[in-house]
Amino acid sequence: MIIIALFTPCAMADDNRIITEINAKYSVIPDEETVHVVKEIIFYNNDPNTRYWRGFYSNYNHYLPKDAKNIRSYDDERKVVFRQDEEGYHTFMFNKKVWYEENYRFYVAYDIEVNKNTATFYLNEYGRNTAVTLEVPSDFDTYIEREDYTLETKRYSNVYSFEKGQKWTGSCFVNSVRLTEQLTLREVACLEERDVEIEVNYWEGEEEWAQKMLDTTLESLPILEETWNVPFPANYNISITQASIDETQGYGGFNNGRKGIWMLHSSSEEILIHELAHYWTRACNFDQIWMDEGYADLYTYIVLKEIDPDKADARKERFIHKYENMKNDWDIPLSKWSTPESIDSISEEIVDFGYKKAFALTYEIYETIGIEEMKLSNLEFVRSSSSVDNEIFMHVISDSTSENMLFIDNYIY
Repeated sequence: MIIIALFTPCAMADDNRIITEINAKYSVIPDEETVHVVKEIIFYNNDPNTRYWRGFYSNYNHYLPKDAKNIRSYDDERKVVFRQDEEGYHTFMFNKKVWYEENYRFYVAYDIEVNKNTATFYLNEYGRNTAVTLEVPSDFDTYIEREDYTLETKRYSNVYSFEKGQKWTGSCFVNSVRLTEQLTLREVACLEERDVEIEVNYWEGEEEWAQKMLDTTLESLPILEETWNVPFPANYNISITQASIDETQGYGGFNNGRKGIWMLHSSSEEILIHELAHYWTRACNFDQIWMDEGYADLYTYIVLKEIDPDKADARKERFIHKYENMKNDWDIPLSKWSTPESIDSISEEIVDFGYKKAFALTYEIYETIGIEEMKLSNLEFVRSSSSVDNEIFMHVISDSTSENMLFIDNYIY
């Protein structure tokens, strides 16, 4: 009998018959615009079913991220053949039969494309028999989602080490930035009541990102004016600055009013539209965070619906689905929801739930009364002589429609 089996790292971690040790090294190489990854994988066969030459193992199944490029595999003597299976898993064919109480050592290498001065990627690992090191040039400012590492400072680099025995259950976000002198793109948006100068500040090598941010702003502002039924409410121009995760306080973007919008260098146009919408939410005199963030996300959907309907619907479905999935664990009344000044691993879940619940409510309002009646209520919010609290909000919305809006109470209280 010959045993030939496929295993995933998750299954092996809990199976004493099959043990896999992984030593993974990630190296940020800005001059090559890559993160180079090398994994040493040691496969141990302790399966008693293969005793007395009754069988052997001859392959191994391992996950690689979809953005992995230039994938190579080899052992100490020659190339290891592999094939790609479903959902990112790859099957590696051993160059020997691994009998009972034997092992096989091989290596997997690949590259992740990044920019010269910005590197956003994930450490993709599983199990407890995994050691991970990340080496980054010392002039990069690095944020790692996990904090259970040790840091070694070398002359030209910083090395972050995760010792074997720590549990890996999936991806760990890494955001690394070299803070170089910033370049600027400028253009003028011709809006209803005045021309607004748009300025995008970005790091060298991020020209594509900067142009996307500029184009998104120029396309979104007129749609926001029309669908909100309020001309651009700020009396100053707009600056958008590419920033590190510390500068955005852990968020993807941060609208700091007259000082401009700070955008994480990896953030998408969806987050920028959300931040642009805050010019209008602030003009509406909202004194509840759920109104401010819920309306910003709702109008992100409304703008995207005109720019890219498929992306708008996908984002809406994702938000509603996540709200429903998180509700049992994190549900709180929106009247009691608040956001911290900065996001950390502890506060991230409850903050995320609040955003999703606020969107679910504002989207239901939009679906119930429609955009034209929302425009009427928006004007009332802007004209309000006092801060719009929950009671005033309910009064304004109810006056703008003949629909029954009592469902709002179920979200707020």
